[in-house]
Amino acid sequence: MKRYDTISILQVSFLFMTAIGLKNHVTVIPHLVSAGKRDAWMSVVFSVLCILIWGFLLRYIYKATAPQNIFEWIGEQTNKKVGRVISILTSLFCIFLATISLKELVSWTAVTYLPFTPSFALITSLVVLCLFLALTSLQTIVMVNTLVLMAVIVFGFFVGFANLQHKDFTLLKPILEHGLEPVIHGMIFPLSGLVELIAFLFLQHKLHGKVTYKTFAINVFILAWLILGPLVGAIIEFGPLEAARQKYPAFEEWGLVSLGRFIEHVDFLSIYQWITGSFIRITFFLFLAIEVLALKDARKRKWVMLIYSVIIITGNLIPTNDIVLRHLIGRVFMPVTFYFLFALSILIGLFVFIKNRTKRRMNYVQDQEKTTT
Repeated sequence: MKRYDTISILQVSFLFMTAIGLKNHVTVIPHLVSAGKRDAWMSVVFSVLCILIWGFLLRYIYKATAPQNIFEWIGEQTNKKVGRVISILTSLFCIFLATISLKELVSWTAVTYLPFTPSFALITSLVVLCLFLALTSLQTIVMVNTLVLMAVIVFGFFVGFANLQHKDFTLLKPILEHGLEPVIHGMIFPLSGLVELIAFLFLQHKLHGKVTYKTFAINVFILAWLILGPLVGAIIEFGPLEAARQKYPAFEEWGLVSLGRFIEHVDFLSIYQWITGSFIRITFFLFLAIEVLALKDARKRKWVMLIYSVIIITGNLIPTNDIVLRHLIGRVFMPVTFYFLFALSILIGLFVFIKNRTKRRMNYVQDQEKTTT
């Protein structure tokens, strides 16, 4: 593989901070705090432990398949039709994730600061921008991401420190007020975000460095912190009951920011955070949807990406009530995300196990033949 077609481990980690981090930082929190209440942060801790264990499976798969495109590897080791079916399903699921992210962004935009702007204009303009960026290269995507990510990080620390005056850590007590049941019930939400780190496998042929377990663990902790920061902030600033009522607690925290007597209403900075995060996330999954198909012809890639963009636009033009959308995301979409990606990793792990077992048997037979001769 040519060097210019690959990215470093640091670059892909930055990309995950934005693309996956947006979901963890914004989408997960309202559902998590509603389910886990005061102990929602414990759901994140337990989820991290589960994902770290799952990471050994990803490492096992990676060692057996890298640096080849994992879906090409599946086709070679099993059956081309099987590999094609799995890659198409995964590709469509990536488009599903991009569609939901855009749907949530447009819904929030219409409610907060552009209530009279036609949804079609918002949807089309953003999808076109994402399409143009996705058509370039992965290196271009990570360079754009690095530029916008720096400001996102600075604004994140700014809102955290600016609201220190409103934080009351006693609101985190008592711990396990309602037992472990709410904690266990809330785990599905952070798990649905953290499990997207399976993208390490989807991009393994695009990385010019080795993905170690340490690399995976660092990314898990970064993404977990992106959940814990605004989650704990919402609980200790608003209280667990009020935080559970809010649609997006991470956005509401910006409304509390004030610097002295004269500087307030800086919540417009959160608009930059959400738009840039959605821009990178939609672009990333649009690119990934094509990458998992392993299309070599440039024209085919462009046409499929164009069709996918039309699907995203069409899916977002379907009118959906905000309450229904929130219900679907929490009760259906996030659990489905976790179960699909987790099941996919188990299936690929099974393919690797069968391949390794067959290889060991062949080596054993060859050794026996050598000893007899």
